[in-house]
Amino acid sequence: MLILNSVIILVPALFALFIHNYICHGKVTPVRKLFFFVLYGIVIGVLLYGSVWLQGIRGIDILQKTLSYKITVTIFGCVLSFCLVFVVCLVVEPDITMQKLKRYLLRFGTDVQKYFEYAIRSARADLRSEVANAYLDWLWWLIEPFCMMLIYALIFGVVFKASEPYFPVFIFSGLAMWSFFSRGMNVSVNIVRNNKGIICNIYLPKFILYFARMLVNGFKMLVSFGIVVVMMVVFRVPISWNVLYIVPIMAVFFLFTFGLGSILMHFGVYVNDLSYIVGILLSMLMYFTGTFYAVGKRIPAPFGALLEQFNPIAYCIASMRNAVLYCEPPQMELLLMWALVSLVLSALGVYTIYRNENAYVKVI
Repeated sequence: MLILNSVIILVPALFALFIHNYICHGKVTPVRKLFFFVLYGIVIGVLLYGSVWLQGIRGIDILQKTLSYKITVTIFGCVLSFCLVFVVCLVVEPDITMQKLKRYLLRFGTDVQKYFEYAIRSARADLRSEVANAYLDWLWWLIEPFCMMLIYALIFGVVFKASEPYFPVFIFSGLAMWSFFSRGMNVSVNIVRNNKGIICNIYLPKFILYFARMLVNGFKMLVSFGIVVVMMVVFRVPISWNVLYIVPIMAVFFLFTFGLGSILMHFGVYVNDLSYIVGILLSMLMYFTGTFYAVGKRIPAPFGALLEQFNPIAYCIASMRNAVLYCEPPQMELLLMWALVSLVLSALGVYTIYRNENAYVKVI
């Protein structure tokens, strides 16, 4: 009983130690690793059991609760540790100071302002080059996603008899968001190598290359959502003011994609096989994000609800559908949690690129 209870603390503590070691570039000594592991375990334990106590649960035996509750507490502990580790690093690590973080933040703001126009022009050039030799030109941006929607709607709507309301709109909206995410991940791992000519001749913040590709994918997603609007009119989908929640939901979705893609971009420079690994993981992840079905309803409890809440892609897709199709607001506490995680993940990705971008030229 005590061992199983401790897993709820040990897993987040190990995760925090991994992130801490990553931020310090693997320079944490074994003795310091043990110290930080104990420190994270104590702090996370106090915070987790403190939150449980505030819910009216007395005692520390969380195993008396349901499996869903135990998994939720463990995952919440991992999310908490992900944010906590940055505070600890600022306090105890001499190489990580507020002055350095402020300098990186100012540099990031300057680079975005300076190279934003380049990203826009690069995105436009990529969009034009994609359809330069096509007879139907830009119409393929409408035809391709629409045909994919028809295929999946036939398979899941007719063959597997999906019962979600407004199913064609349901599946097309999810497919538009998933395509944006999967394209971003696939592009990120090879983007530095594919732009070797630019990187070796001029200085350009490497995250700008990925940001430009996100603009390309974002434009295609915007076109797809234009089709969604037309389909909503055709299927007479009711609309309420809750549709405005799509703005913060998409902001979190965009920020998470940028953060995760930035980290994959860094590792893609050094690991040539990463593109194959990412491709396999995306193929598997696609069926756990609710692209073609409602995760919370189709997967047996409690795993369906947990997967929808603690898979950020599944959560964003489900929240977008609820706001647009079913006039339901998102769970604000989860939206704020994933906003914070996405912000920290993006900061970690940009920090990693700034620390290592001068070495990319030697590797590629």
